[in-house]
Amino acid sequence: MTSDIPEGGREPARTPRGKPYRNVGNTRSVSMLGVGMVIGAVVGAGIALLVAPVSGHETRRVITRRVDRLRGNRGVWGKLARELRRAAAAKRKAAEIEAKREEIRLRNAETAKP
Repeated sequence: MTSDIPEGGREPARTPRGKPYRNVGNTRSVSMLGVGMVIGAVVGAGIALLVAPVSGHETRRVITRRVDRLRGNRGVWGKLARELRRAAAAKRKAAEIEAKREEIRLRNAETAKP
């Protein structure tokens, strides 16, 4: 019993069908395809913005949460990172308030001088 498969265990390669890209005579049709894809992407993005159920800020927050869940940032390190971000924001706000108070105090001291 003879087999059509050669000794290497592979079938012979088939010749490709169709024309190679280099030999495409009408390059305008290829460029129109590209233009159509760009227009489709822009229209799709516009429709997505129009029918979005929530605001952009809320959408970014939802996406961030989903990415964090996929990355596994729900553990101790993720909680620590959130806590540190909150603490840094609170410290920054306290420093801004203190700077404004100091500015007001200096302004009042300058106006009180005779």
